[in-house]
Amino acid sequence: MLDTVIRNGILVFPEGDVRADLAVSDGRIAALLKPGEEAPSREVIDAGGLRVLPGLIDAHMHVQAPFQGVTPQLTFHQQSVCAAFAGVTTFMDFTNTWRGTWVPDALDERVQEMAESMVDYGVHGKFVEAGREYERQVRELADKGCPTFKLFMTYRKEGVMADDMTLIKIFRAAAQNGCMPMVHAEGNAIAETNVDRCIAQNRLTWRDFAASKPVLCEAEAFARAVALAEYAAAPLLVVHTTNGRCLDIARKAQARGQRLLVETCPSYLTLFDTLYDDPENGHLAVCSPPLRTPRERDEIWQGIQDGVITLVGSDDCSFTRREKEAGLLRDASGALVPDFTKVVNGVAGLELRFVLLHTEGVATGRISLNQLVGLCSTNVARASGCWPRKGSLLPGADADIVLFDPDEEWTVSAANQHNGIGYCLHEGYRARGRVKTTILRGRTIMENNEITGSRGQGEYIRRKL
Repeated sequence: MLDTVIRNGILVFPEGDVRADLAVSDGRIAALLKPGEEAPSREVIDAGGLRVLPGLIDAHMHVQAPFQGVTPQLTFHQQSVCAAFAGVTTFMDFTNTWRGTWVPDALDERVQEMAESMVDYGVHGKFVEAGREYERQVRELADKGCPTFKLFMTYRKEGVMADDMTLIKIFRAAAQNGCMPMVHAEGNAIAETNVDRCIAQNRLTWRDFAASKPVLCEAEAFARAVALAEYAAAPLLVVHTTNGRCLDIARKAQARGQRLLVETCPSYLTLFDTLYDDPENGHLAVCSPPLRTPRERDEIWQGIQDGVITLVGSDDCSFTRREKEAGLLRDASGALVPDFTKVVNGVAGLELRFVLLHTEGVATGRISLNQLVGLCSTNVARASGCWPRKGSLLPGADADIVLFDPDEEWTVSAANQHNGIGYCLHEGYRARGRVKTTILRGRTIMENNEITGSRGQGEYIRRKL
């Protein structure tokens, strides 16, 4: 006897829709059944009027990661609650790595920290140097189910920037061990020079922050990373891409056969640099790269439609207002004294990622729901090395399933988000589409806006590219 049969839904694959009932047994998808086909089961879920999606995957977030002197209060369990409301059944974070860190040990520590999660989880390594026995470290990471790792091309003063020699060495080691590096592409020389000039001239508003990291700052690093990856014969993923100038570089690289993946984030599709003009709240939108203009937004949508961008991660790095303001002062009137150099970078994104893209992309006709499932699930699983176990509705895959209502309309507010930061940059946004049920390995963890899963229910997912 089957455990569960999901009936009357429309199954959504990147390749197209299928009218079928979905059979689940022992935490896996057992079969796709003809609609109404007899199949004895312990439970029947009626998905009439809903779309049945593979569990969503967010492979880009930062939780409990010390940065700029601040460690955010958000826990992995709390983030997994946000994930369940968002239809995310697997998420991935990064090792906390500093100079001298043995990255495989940092991986083990991160896996332990994430064990409180209610959803399944993976870990990316992070390299800041090609230190002692770095090639062995890359091999050990791969053996531990971590074939992906990140390098920052900026933040020299924070001690996490990887220089070009490090990039080449880690890229080459990745290529030799079946791994894929990813980069945060912002040119440190441009960014740091601009910030130093802003400090010298006392230009420290939130708008000055955005100006210190212009499109060229990102595009220069993007081009350099692509060139170094080509030299090292390594695949490459560039994360949180914000503009068409970078996409032009990517198009040329992809056209000549280079293995280059490009990711963007919902913040660059729905939020703009005008938020930096608000003296009391603009600091809440400080993130890197900074928010851009509607012109760049349109360029990014074009990149998604063209298939240059195949992944959307949230880059969720949530901070409370208190954490954002920890280094700031207020004047005698109580107004914030602007100093963008004292504001920790990061915005929320995990819980709203899919619904924002559905509202702005599917509901407006820019992309199909099938494409969106690819961007937020199947393509992510393939790129990170957990497909077909994850990101699939085919028999044998984990029964990670989302029931989604594409027509429900609702208003986004801090009050209906679950990260506890106390504000929402999308406050008042009218969203279309809502996750109704989230199922992890055959067990319902969220249903009708109520959590039914439990702390520690998630499992560490070993991955291989």
